[in-house]
Amino acid sequence: MAKSKKLALVICYFGPLPAYADLFFRSVKANPTIDFILATDQLVKNPPANLQVKYLTLADLREKFQKKLGFAIRLHAPYKICDYRPAFGWLLSDWLKDYRYWGHCDLDQVMGDLEKFLPEKLLEKYDKVYQHGHLTVFRNTLTNNLRFVAKGGLNYRQVFQTDLPCVFDEVEGIQKKFARLGAKCCLKRDFADIYSWREQMKRTTSYLSRREKKRLNNFHQLFFYEKGRVYRAYFAGGKMNYEELAYLHFPKRQMRQNLYQTDSYFIGKDGFYAKEPGFNVTMGEIKRYNGFSLAGEVRVKLAYWTFIWSRRYRKYVLKR
Repeated sequence: MAKSKKLALVICYFGPLPAYADLFFRSVKANPTIDFILATDQLVKNPPANLQVKYLTLADLREKFQKKLGFAIRLHAPYKICDYRPAFGWLLSDWLKDYRYWGHCDLDQVMGDLEKFLPEKLLEKYDKVYQHGHLTVFRNTLTNNLRFVAKGGLNYRQVFQTDLPCVFDEVEGIQKKFARLGAKCCLKRDFADIYSWREQMKRTTSYLSRREKKRLNNFHQLFFYEKGRVYRAYFAGGKMNYEELAYLHFPKRQMRQNLYQTDSYFIGKDGFYAKEPGFNVTMGEIKRYNGFSLAGEVRVKLAYWTFIWSRRYRKYVLKR
């Protein structure tokens, strides 16, 4: 039977939703041609029409995956779900059977105009779009959905049978398998993935050439949401410039919500702030909401090394 729907993006989130979840859901609502499927153990009040909520526990999800795979797996912490995301096309085939394309995304982000950046004419050319995990799209065919079991690179059984995070959903995991299999992949960088370990919001530049890296960031820049779209404002060449983005991902940031209207707002380094509608960003606003602070950068760097050594202790001493 021909698949009747275009694209569904799956999100799995267990535990209390973040304070900014309503902004994420509003950005979902602004993309009515794309369906989102949220697996969660939390109540979502008044979800948008294009958000399907699947109420289940992490244990329920683990049992669902285990039954489909046919062997015992390790899935006892929400973060470990990331390693299972490349297999969602197979593991969640009952949820995704009506879609021509499927994908997964995070909740710590704001969606822009995804229809503009993921049109049908682009998707039909590729087996996979994007490679960094926070939003990835796959063609929904049996061959494509089973590429995660292919030999070479990370072994999926080993990934699924350890509690350690293996980053299977990113470049060194599933993307390497797709590349070795000769699958057609679109690796464009039209989004903003914010580097976690700086106070000032800067886009990550991994896996890019020096020339490509230069265009991603400016010292004076600020991100904002405007009527269903995400933008970067940056000062260069003696003027304010604007760049539209597919979405903005801000991992490991405790984002405060300091606004009352949600059609136009700044996405600053520590939260969301009210903005006058329009393309009218000033240098003062850039410095106020995303300015450089030496004290702030030192604080974040100390947090980084605390995180690194804590993770090494868990991995090599506690073996978890």
